[in-house]
Amino acid sequence: MKCTLVNSFALIAALLTLSGPVFAHHGVSAYDDKNPVTLKATVTEFVWANPHTQIFLDVTDDKGNVAHWGIESQSPAVLTRNGWTRHSLNPGDHITITFLPAKNGALVGFSGTTQGKVVLPDGRILTMQLR
Repeated sequence: MKCTLVNSFALIAALLTLSGPVFAHHGVSAYDDKNPVTLKATVTEFVWANPHTQIFLDVTDDKGNVAHWGIESQSPAVLTRNGWTRHSLNPGDHITITFLPAKNGALVGFSGTTQGKVVLPDGRILTMQLR
């Protein structure tokens, strides 16, 4: 009986120790959550895949220079709960997107917060927050 109790305790302790990384997740500390950015952009690619969807954009400035941005968002499951489908964005779509920019100035961002949203040309708004 004592051996079974010790073995059970050891098994539970091992499972708890090994399962910790399963619940770990990266944060958004690399992004500036105090200064969200809103850009008018053209979608070049929309990757509907786990663990996070990706939105690739071209942004043209007043001088005609094109900047290529990569925006990370939530998982397809979260976006689906917000009314998205894998066809919500398509190459060539002109959108307005609000997201958190990278603190280091790289042309990347994260849109999966309460501030993140996409406004489609017809005025529909797609949000990306956890639900």
